[in-house]
Amino acid sequence: MEQQRWTDTAQVRRSTSRGAGRDERRRSIVDAAIAAIEEHGPDALTSQIADRAGLTRTHFYRHFASKEEIDLAVARRAHQELTQRIRAALDVDGTPLDVIRAPIAEHVAWAGEHTNLYRFLLRRNYRRGTDEPRIGGSAFASEISSAATRYLPQLAADPLVADRLVVALLGLIDASVRWWLTHRETTQDELVELLTAEAWLLIDNRLRILGITLDPTTPIRELR
Repeated sequence: MEQQRWTDTAQVRRSTSRGAGRDERRRSIVDAAIAAIEEHGPDALTSQIADRAGLTRTHFYRHFASKEEIDLAVARRAHQELTQRIRAALDVDGTPLDVIRAPIAEHVAWAGEHTNLYRFLLRRNYRRGTDEPRIGGSAFASEISSAATRYLPQLAADPLVADRLVVALLGLIDASVRWWLTHRETTQDELVELLTAEAWLLIDNRLRILGITLDPTTPIRELR
């Protein structure tokens, strides 16, 4: 009898997962999970997410097999939103400092607007796959590195230098923003300027390793 009940439940979950509107329902649950995290913090419970979505725990697990699966879906959604904002800000035709400052400003602003969701990303530190960039953590680092190789193709010639740059920026941005969200000892604008200056020092050091010296106050179009 126990085996029969388990089989029936599994069959219901599989049939539900293939049913019409599955993707829309999953999206609504992710919306509910994000809202629960924003309200209750990075450790929001499955029951709190289910309540937000108007589901019982049993029905919740018809759409997501585990808390791990819903957490990963939330991390992907949040990371995608943050990355899109940063990529939009990277389209800057100014100085190297302008190129660095604009995405940092978006990164800090998003973290300030979604404090608990940002903490959730940092805690989970997910990866989409063994060969893909991590989902949790600084979207800024990978995007600014990609931008740097577009502006300065010489960076692409040494992948190890570029990788080390991403690691350094990850530590700088994520640790600094995490500290700021807790202590708020400076204004948002002050933090952006501080991180811009410190990020430039890291980038400048990597460039000098490659024999490249730039004036960070000179427009990029004049450096090419």
